[in-house]
Amino acid sequence: MGRRALVRRLLGLAVSLGLAGCAVSDPTQFYTLGQDAARSAASRASASPQGNAAEVGAVGIGVGPVILPGYLARNQIVTRTGTDQVELSMFHQWAEPLEDGISRILAEEISAQVPTERIVTFPWRGVVARTLQYQVVVAVLRFDGRSGGDVTLDTRWRILGQSGKELIFRRSTLTEATGRSGYEPMVAAMARAVGALGREIGAEIRTLPR
Repeated sequence: MGRRALVRRLLGLAVSLGLAGCAVSDPTQFYTLGQDAARSAASRASASPQGNAAEVGAVGIGVGPVILPGYLARNQIVTRTGTDQVELSMFHQWAEPLEDGISRILAEEISAQVPTERIVTFPWRGVVARTLQYQVVVAVLRFDGRSGGDVTLDTRWRILGQSGKELIFRRSTLTEATGRSGYEPMVAAMARAVGALGREIGAEIRTLPR
């Protein structure tokens, strides 16, 4: 085989490999913390209004910021493989920043518990900031799980008043079973853990003076 023929053959092979590579689909799967998974059947039923509807609905609540530790501030879903060891999945990732998903579910659960529709997630500014009666700040210490095992959500959270004064400070550690192996059941268990935290915070807000 001549030199030119060999070069043409190699170029053709390179083009074929390039086209084959383009045809391969991206195997990455993306997940969100689902609200349906977060809520128990009794979640809405347990949130009966205290006082008249006009009074309760007027409560303004801001949720956030939600502060994540460095190992969770990434797109990859983190699984626990040992006491001090975690694994980052390249092909199973969050479709939104994890702190946004946590804030969203917390806001839904808190609004159902209080209940109120005057609830916003961080960041907010201007007129909205002046209408907030309470602010919920959450620092996540741990939020991960084992495939086929349990998911753990460990947080410190505060409820602040309009002046920024701390009204309530708590630490909550919640555990949810995944039920089976795989990322989908683990994400569903994570959503349930956040929902449980939201109901706990909402119950505390209901005890505060209006």
